[in-house]
Amino acid sequence: MLKQLLLAAICAPCIAHADDSVPVPRVEVTALRDPEWASYRNAYKSAAFTATFTRNRPLIEGYLQIRPRQVGAPLTGLKLLLAGATTNVEIDVDAIGRATIPMSKAAYDEDAVLRLNRQKGLYYFSGRYSIKERADGVYPLADLRAACEQLISAQRESGYRMRLFGKHCAGIKFSYPASDEAATVEVRQADGTARIVHVRDGHPFEDDSMGIYKVALLRFADLPEHGSVVAQGKPLAIGTVYE
Repeated sequence: MLKQLLLAAICAPCIAHADDSVPVPRVEVTALRDPEWASYRNAYKSAAFTATFTRNRPLIEGYLQIRPRQVGAPLTGLKLLLAGATTNVEIDVDAIGRATIPMSKAAYDEDAVLRLNRQKGLYYFSGRYSIKERADGVYPLADLRAACEQLISAQRESGYRMRLFGKHCAGIKFSYPASDEAATVEVRQADGTARIVHVRDGHPFEDDSMGIYKVALLRFADLPEHGSVVAQGKPLAIGTVYE
C-alpha cells in the first residue's frame, strides 16, 4: 500500500536511533549473481520520514515491506543483507515480508545497499503501516478502533490523502499463515460472554499481491462498544479495513 513512502522519503517506533559505537556483527549471506536491491540511503530517509507519523501514534508501527511481483510468490526464507564498504548486517524479514530498517550512520555514509536473497525482478520494496501486535494476544476494542484511526491518519498525512478521500475505518483484519488451521480469534464482551470469529482464506492487506492467508475480519459495526478481541496464537499482522 505504501510504495510511495519508500520512494519519497519508510516506517516507526521500530526505528532505533543510530549508534555506531556498538560493534556490528558480521554475517554471511550467499549472494546471487543478480539480486534484488535497494538504496539504503533512500530507505534511511524514508524511515526517518515515516517516523514523524508514527512517533505520536503509539498503536501502530512501520516497516519496510517486501512484496512479490507475482501473486503467490513465497515470502518464506527471505533474507536482507545491508552491505557496504565496512557494513555487513543481516536484517530479519518476518513471515509476511516485513523488515525493520536499522538506522546506521556508517552505512548511510558509505552508501550501502539493501540486498535481497532473490533475483532481480521477482520482488520489490515498499513501505507498510501495521497495527502493533500484543504479546498477550488481548486487544481492547477501544484500542483497535483508535489504532485504525491512527493508521488511516498516518497514511493520509504521509501521502495518500487523495486515495483515502471519503474513506473511514470500518474494521480490522488478523492474518495468520495459510497453513494455520488452528488460528482462532474470539470477541469477548464486557460481561464475559464470548463468540468465535470465523477465520477464512483471504488477503491480509488492501490488495491480492501478498497471496492467501487465514484472515479473521472484524467489522466495528458488528462489535460491542466495550470488550476485547483475543487472538489465539500470534498473528502475522493486523491490518485495517476502510470503506
